[in-house]
Amino acid sequence: MARSRAWSEPFFERAATLPISFVQDGQTIRGLPDAWQPTSHRRRLDANLIETVFEGVDPASGLKVRVEVTHYQDYPVIEWVAWFSNTSGAPTPLIQDIRAIDLTFHGAAPIVTHSNGDFNSADGYTPHSTPLAAGEALALSPVGGRACDQAFPYFRLSFEDWGLTLAVGWPAQWAARFTGLETGVEVQAGQENTHLRLLPGESIRTPRITVLAWAGDDVRAVNLWRRWYLAHILPRPNGQPMPTLLACAATEAGEEFTAATEANQIRFIDAFRAHGIRPDVWWIDAGWYPCYDSQHVRKWPLTGTWRPDAERFPNGFGPISEHAAQGGANLLLWFEPERVAPASQLALEHPEWLLSANLGETTQLPGQLLFLGNPECRQWLTDHLCLLIEDNGIKIYRQDHNFEPLQYWRQNEPEDRQGLNENLHVQGYLQLWDDLLARNPGLWIDSCASGGRRNDLETMRRSVPLHYTDHGYGDPPVKLAFHRTLYEWFPYFKEFSLAWDLKGPGRFDHEVDSFSFHCGMAPMLFATLDIQRDDYDFALARQMIAIWRRAAGLLLHGDFYAHTPFHRGAGGWVAHQFDSPASGQGLVQAIRLPGSPREKLTVYPKGLRPEATYAFEESETGETINIDGEAVMRDGLPLALAPRAGSIWFYQTVPHPGEQP
Repeated sequence: MARSRAWSEPFFERAATLPISFVQDGQTIRGLPDAWQPTSHRRRLDANLIETVFEGVDPASGLKVRVEVTHYQDYPVIEWVAWFSNTSGAPTPLIQDIRAIDLTFHGAAPIVTHSNGDFNSADGYTPHSTPLAAGEALALSPVGGRACDQAFPYFRLSFEDWGLTLAVGWPAQWAARFTGLETGVEVQAGQENTHLRLLPGESIRTPRITVLAWAGDDVRAVNLWRRWYLAHILPRPNGQPMPTLLACAATEAGEEFTAATEANQIRFIDAFRAHGIRPDVWWIDAGWYPCYDSQHVRKWPLTGTWRPDAERFPNGFGPISEHAAQGGANLLLWFEPERVAPASQLALEHPEWLLSANLGETTQLPGQLLFLGNPECRQWLTDHLCLLIEDNGIKIYRQDHNFEPLQYWRQNEPEDRQGLNENLHVQGYLQLWDDLLARNPGLWIDSCASGGRRNDLETMRRSVPLHYTDHGYGDPPVKLAFHRTLYEWFPYFKEFSLAWDLKGPGRFDHEVDSFSFHCGMAPMLFATLDIQRDDYDFALARQMIAIWRRAAGLLLHGDFYAHTPFHRGAGGWVAHQFDSPASGQGLVQAIRLPGSPREKLTVYPKGLRPEATYAFEESETGETINIDGEAVMRDGLPLALAPRAGSIWFYQTVPHPGEQP
């Protein structure tokens, strides 16, 4: 908290020192100039949040800038976002190069830790550490207008004995630049391209900048971020903490869910129950809507007609959601409203809401962009989706985004309006989600964009990133490498219980084995079981699901410690730990990958109380041992596994005589 105050107080005491900058009519402006007669107002939002709002108006142009600053009282975090509005009766002068953060952090030996995000590649989510000597710079931005596509808007800036975690909350095309100085690092970030005039009454906003200060090492930084995220970012449906959940799905052979029907969905739900597997979520993905081509063949990318396909779901999804609910499962349904295919309902009825682009040769899915920056369009979509949600018993709204929107925005802007379409679309997208959540109590949202390509912090405030990639669902070395990065930033995501090394790639067609479940441990587990087969080892599936349920709460709420380096090699081990200091409980998981020649690994647990005694229990064999915290942290926990095997050791403190358990 002291570190947070030390860096932030000089910048947020006065309007003139606010850490934003922009160029108006060729003049660089930092903060809010005194000539703009800025005001400030401070109020307490709740027990832990204090908001300070600074406002100022340029007397010459009528440009109003409002900066909303949020100070957290329970974590060393400060956030801010700026709004630019035209209060005059004429267009503003040219506004450009708007930086949501433009300031210098002072410290020695700076290193920026960053990642390349998701792009349907085994190379995704790779962490990088870049030292910054004086004069050296690191510039980062995503590809194509989705925030996490080949770049990641989350960073750790480390100095010798302290550091800052930074996030750029912008679900579109951001840019960040870190420049090494003799005394520290200059940080600049914002929407990548702003070069525009605002018309009377128009408003744009900057990305929301989040900065968390920490002392110590990267492990401390990771777990402070995880704790803050759980306390303030992770959605709370119906005001309750997000639960850990088991998801299941099944459909007939076909492209995605184009072969799903009311009858087979109900039949498959019953089949899972008959085998003693009771999902919390029943998942229906792309292809449930009318998506017929000219030959009346269903193809899921033909989006834009958002209603249940009457041929397959004559009663809508009500019978399915009600049947799922009888067994305790909520219905999840996939949407992709921003991509509109030719000949769909939206394309035919509202062409004025669509943006087109000349993309040349491309492998992108067909369609135009539904422009959410149009208030009439956004309101229609909101009302339409709310009706679908209410009428069909949808509890989890899954929104995908399978194309790059950047050229659709930029090719439809004149020279003096660059960046406006993107900004208005982002505002509409966030407002859409806010309205869906407000109008449908208990609803929660799964954020998807060709996997995990739009998971910035503004999006994460409203959703969870269940489907974090389209790559390698059953490739254990790759997805375990992904987990290493994900657990540092997103406490909640979904994983498949798939391992393709036995039978090759396939969504559900594989054998049940404990290894595939070990590689699928996440707060949400998607049990990829082919429920149409009778030759599965469903007893083993039930056993591993029970182990997952026991582990899932610790995976979500525990502090995270990685005990092996980041790697994607099939010839190694992966080991990590989740520890709950408050409860004295935790787990150590180790996985020996198929090609590893190493028979044994010793894991040295962290975060334990040296004076406490811990009872360790192996999840599958039931073997138990008691070890003192000091001894196990010093001498380690020796593990021996066969190739292609995993082990979870749960632990908890053993009360001393006279202590309450």
